[in-house]
Amino acid sequence: MSTESKKLLNRGTAVDVMSLAKTDSICVIGTGNNLSAVFFRDFLCQYRELLALKFEFPGGKAMWKAKQKQLSVEQINGHVANGNRSIVGRAPENTEMLFTPAELFGAMAQCSSRARMDQHAARAQVQMCRHLIARHVDDKNDRFALLDTARTLKDYVGKAMTGLVGDGIAYLQMVRDGYRWVDHFENHIVHGKPPTTRSPDYVFSRTGDLFVALAESKATKGASRAAFTKTVRDGYHEQVEPYLGRKIGTWIASHGYAVGSWMKSVKKAEIFIDHTVSSDPPSGNDRETSDQSDPRGVRFGSYCGVLTLLFGPDIGEVARDRRWRPSEQNFTTVDWLGRTWIVGEDAEWEPLVVTAEEHLIFKSGPVRFVNGMALDMEVARRVFALIESSEGDLDLMGELPEFPVDLIEAAKRSGGAIFPDGFAVLGREEDLSHFSRIWVKPPAEGALALVETGTPVDALVAEGTQLIDARFPPSPNAGVQKKQALLYLTHE
Repeated sequence: MSTESKKLLNRGTAVDVMSLAKTDSICVIGTGNNLSAVFFRDFLCQYRELLALKFEFPGGKAMWKAKQKQLSVEQINGHVANGNRSIVGRAPENTEMLFTPAELFGAMAQCSSRARMDQHAARAQVQMCRHLIARHVDDKNDRFALLDTARTLKDYVGKAMTGLVGDGIAYLQMVRDGYRWVDHFENHIVHGKPPTTRSPDYVFSRTGDLFVALAESKATKGASRAAFTKTVRDGYHEQVEPYLGRKIGTWIASHGYAVGSWMKSVKKAEIFIDHTVSSDPPSGNDRETSDQSDPRGVRFGSYCGVLTLLFGPDIGEVARDRRWRPSEQNFTTVDWLGRTWIVGEDAEWEPLVVTAEEHLIFKSGPVRFVNGMALDMEVARRVFALIESSEGDLDLMGELPEFPVDLIEAAKRSGGAIFPDGFAVLGREEDLSHFSRIWVKPPAEGALALVETGTPVDALVAEGTQLIDARFPPSPNAGVQKKQALLYLTHE
């Protein structure tokens, strides 16, 4: 980023997009009132670096920016299930994991995007916790732990951060243990009378298993080991166990976990897990009951959560109802690590009804901000086809691509993260290339295809749009403003 741009960023000054685009990698796309400014490449990365330079720990310790942290499962307790033949216990197989700041951020985002709360607030909470964690976890020690400085936070801030970190750790533990897709339990309907007023947090699905797993997350940075052991155990018995073997939505949960993150120690955090144990040796999924369980609804819900992260809650919600029409939208893509990714963009999305059935498309405001998150293009094709299918044919998802270990490790080295469902936190600018704006053909036109807009960026800019600085009231003596695209760059 140019020196002048950094000065403007520090002052929170309005920046003329067109002049900034001449010196920094900002792509301005569109014409007239449809002008869109999209931040690309070194601008985002340098912006993150500039933010990082402003935060240091007392005593000069660097914030947590890149170092992989280690976290271990220190306590495992099994609970024998009842005689329901649908219940097949599964002990955790993974007891050690390494993760980067980007992986923890992506995991927290994955969990928060599906909660039944205001999603704009949820997204803001994740970003807040991302910066708080960076300031209260060191970049030196191998073990993950919250520093003693975290105790200086206001109670409500500390509890929010602890809970969201616990959710992220629980998600990473489940992913490391072979699970691939996640949805919030509350997005699915319990058949019959619910066995209790309480419920688990998440539903996880893995490749090749018609049954699913339930998971409840617990976290603390103040309770004793004994007290937290009881908290995790109670979470399993009261929130997970009552739903095992029951029909919920289209699926049946054959086993479950309560995953606790004990973060009282300033030297190392620990994971406690309570899980389902079979009363008899497992003989595989019972054919009769497995025919009644279909986990594809969980998998589709997982991608609706990803779309919420990429484009906001409005699009995520109508995608879940299959009222969104992605073929009527354009998307920004980028090449990273040998694959093409659809990039998440923050914008003011305005819904437009385009058919009598209230199928929706969304028109963005004049400025789009790349938010650093993405979805693998091949996965996105399948998801878009499913959303637009007339009968919601879940078979359209087919066999989704697997992401090999070497690709996931390459993402870590790039400063990003790739998750098993195809969601990603993008890496450093120098590893990104070929930003494009594309359209997706609807399934009705045959094989799903991508149409890249071939017009050069410079030729796509015809005129600016009039944006007024909302921070100050207009002067009564102000004349007619010149039309231009303005961005307000701020730092925290």
